[in-house]
Amino acid sequence: MRYFIVVFLMVCFSKTHAQGQSQFFVDDVESIEYVTVNFCVDNEAKISKVTVKEEETTYKNTENIERIRQYLLGIQYYPNSKLKNNCYDSTFKFINYTYQEKKLTEKECNLCEKFKKGFFEYDNFQYRDTKIKRTKKIQKELSKDGSRLIYEIKWLSNCIYLLTQKRTNTPRLKHLKGEEILVEIIDLLDDGSYVYKTEATYDKDIIYGIIKKIEE
Repeated sequence: MRYFIVVFLMVCFSKTHAQGQSQFFVDDVESIEYVTVNFCVDNEAKISKVTVKEEETTYKNTENIERIRQYLLGIQYYPNSKLKNNCYDSTFKFINYTYQEKKLTEKECNLCEKFKKGFFEYDNFQYRDTKIKRTKKIQKELSKDGSRLIYEIKWLSNCIYLLTQKRTNTPRLKHLKGEEILVEIIDLLDDGSYVYKTEATYDKDIIYGIIKKIEE
């Protein structure tokens, strides 16, 4: 367990980037759980304070949470870092280790037909203000701050779909127009949510998450 935490934190918190989202596989969660922390960088470019945001944390292993805190408190950024004298939030995902290889059975895959249309939301505190509207050919992601992401959606099977970014009003994402995200549904949860993993043409990492249908 300690090995996974150290490796992913080193990747996530380099000396030039304050915010990032790490994810690692554990054997003490049923699906995916979250830990959100707020950390502050002092005038010496060192992380001097780390606070767990309990209202945005669902992971229960206090020993591993404390390991995250202690590791962050040992980080020293470059002296000229622009991160100095400010605080930042970051969320960590703890993922059921079986999801690395998990796939749906044919019967389970057929049950995903219901996810092809409707309204959805992410089970992730970072995207709690984002709603998803999905039709036969289009997926729209709309946030309370007014940001929009429009994708073309193509279902390759009942449990695999391809998203192609068509347009957005978010400047930092406009360069991704035409890029693709392959999404595979890998687990169906009792509350009607599904666990997915994604592979994007612009990102070498496989990302895991949970989406819940909230309306037809």
